[in-house]
Amino acid sequence: MIFLQILWNDILPLIVFLAAGWFMDSKFKLDLNTYAKLVTRVVLPAFIFYSMYLYRPDAATAILLPAGIALLLADSAAAYLIAKALGFTGDEKNTFRALSTLSNAGQIGIALILMIFSHPPYASDGAAPYLDEARGAIVLLLILMNIAINTVGASLLGAKGNSLSSTVKFIISMPAVYAIFAAAAVRTGGIALEQTFLWPVLSHFTGAFIILTTITAGAQLHRTPIGRPDLFTIGTSINKLFLSPLIAFAIIMLAGVFTPVTAQVFFIYAAVPSSFSLILFAVDYNCCPHRVAKSILYSSAFGLVTLTCAIRLAQYLFPAGV
Repeated sequence: MIFLQILWNDILPLIVFLAAGWFMDSKFKLDLNTYAKLVTRVVLPAFIFYSMYLYRPDAATAILLPAGIALLLADSAAAYLIAKALGFTGDEKNTFRALSTLSNAGQIGIALILMIFSHPPYASDGAAPYLDEARGAIVLLLILMNIAINTVGASLLGAKGNSLSSTVKFIISMPAVYAIFAAAAVRTGGIALEQTFLWPVLSHFTGAFIILTTITAGAQLHRTPIGRPDLFTIGTSINKLFLSPLIAFAIIMLAGVFTPVTAQVFFIYAAVPSSFSLILFAVDYNCCPHRVAKSILYSSAFGLVTLTCAIRLAQYLFPAGV
């Protein structure tokens, strides 16, 4: 019954929006470049600003960034050793590491977390007491993952000249970073946005963000070529969907300071499939583009099943309001 509830409340809406993106792209050939710019430069910064304004930091939040970095390093190291054991070399080895390490937190991950903590058992009678904490936690992890995708991911898939200066330049150019500083400034200045005309607009960005990101993800899946899974595809899926959550669990246990909500968010975040953004880098740098696309497609398909299990396991391991 609990698994059916998770499927109905969390996974089924995700499938519906992904299917809508798939269908719309098959009929109308969506301009994904425009969609991406709209999300990253308007909707995402507004969503982050709203989330960070509402979130009240605590001791558990301080651990998220070092824990997120530790997860990235551990995933990458494990993928390197497994790729070497499987005989992958050169571009194949680097691609295997990227797919095993970098997740689609910005589309599937954040939408899933918002849906989980907006439905029973975490919400009732119109109240969602854990949503602000969960939203603040996933936003911090999302920003870390976006930086990693656009720096480490680009480097692994061919941007050999990616330097420290270009990394810093990229971080400075992220609208999401300025959204965090703006939210902190507003909170510090004691400005009550709830009393302004901006509040109704900002409060609607959560729904817009979920719809835009998942429809874009569905359209990207539609453009991904399908082929039979091979050892490379299965290996990256196992690493991302099974090994990464195990590593996340170990980090949570070793840290010992996670709240139940942040522990659930971190565990589910670790179980999210590989990032769609890697397809763009693979094509741009001509680094195994078809293999990258196929691996991401299967990772996303398998993830619909494994994420259901990860959500239930997170509830069992780190109970909060359940």
